[in-house]
Amino acid sequence: MIATNLIAAKAKRCTLNIAPAGCGKSATTDIVEMLTKGNSQKYTSLTLAGLMRIKDQLTDYSGHMIIDDLGAEKSLWSRTSTVTVLASLVHTHYVYKITQAGLLQITNFQGSASLNIQPVLMQSLVQDEDWIAVVRDKVLRYYHLVRPITPKDYIPKMQIDWGTDYKKVNPSIRKGKLWYQLIAIGLTQWSYARCLEHIPALLRASAALDGREQVQDEDYRLLIKLLKPMQLERYIVTSWGFEEGRNFQNNTYCILVELVSHGEPSLEIIAEDYKISPSTVERLIAAEPEWCYKKSNSPTRVCATDQSKKILNLCGANQKW
Repeated sequence: MIATNLIAAKAKRCTLNIAPAGCGKSATTDIVEMLTKGNSQKYTSLTLAGLMRIKDQLTDYSGHMIIDDLGAEKSLWSRTSTVTVLASLVHTHYVYKITQAGLLQITNFQGSASLNIQPVLMQSLVQDEDWIAVVRDKVLRYYHLVRPITPKDYIPKMQIDWGTDYKKVNPSIRKGKLWYQLIAIGLTQWSYARCLEHIPALLRASAALDGREQVQDEDYRLLIKLLKPMQLERYIVTSWGFEEGRNFQNNTYCILVELVSHGEPSLEIIAEDYKISPSTVERLIAAEPEWCYKKSNSPTRVCATDQSKKILNLCGANQKW
């Protein structure tokens, strides 16, 4: 998750990190803030009204913006507005809007953004019209499935050479097996036209962070591994219409996090992670027979079905580095 956010920041993209509480979202963006060498700004939310107050600061801005926890903003409208405003600003590089408060004008915005959100809040986001109109094609959604088993109370000391400007890297080759593997991953979230924008930028950013001006096969292979979690969206967001009626399957997502983190967790472990009773866990497990089943040992454990194992492997849950 750290590597994905760093490459996306280098490529001037907007990233949405999705994971339950305690899975490392804040630690990730804290590390990204540290590694960007003070060229980051952290906010709890950022609406159009908020942009009005800092519009001069964001003109000609080239840094990284972090929204640590969208759940800190209690208003549903403010949460959605924060995502849509940053997605649009990062992608279009400008805002020119007349509001009741006056003229909002931001020009030559060349920054990037990382936003953290818990899966329980994704339902309201995917149901909003702005999900289709703005967010879906402009934001990289990273579905983090790993809960730290032995969490630490400190941020690891890390260093990175920020490299050269990714725009100085020569364009990548848009053909071959590795290229089409990346396109296949990107198409699970973006249109083909947007894949042709985001993927070359990410490839060039990977090379730039390594101090190169030429994209190599290792950049393709690295991105294929890093972006695999994007593919979970195809299975976790359901819909009964082409551009409406979307639902985020939060219970399914929470179960998958436990299966990836613990292997075959007991009912008690899951109950402790989500602060619910074991009987509630048992009921929720019974409602997801295509994803998991109960193994009546001592203690009773939850196991992944063959289908969920296949999807988790596709999403990179068990890949070796």
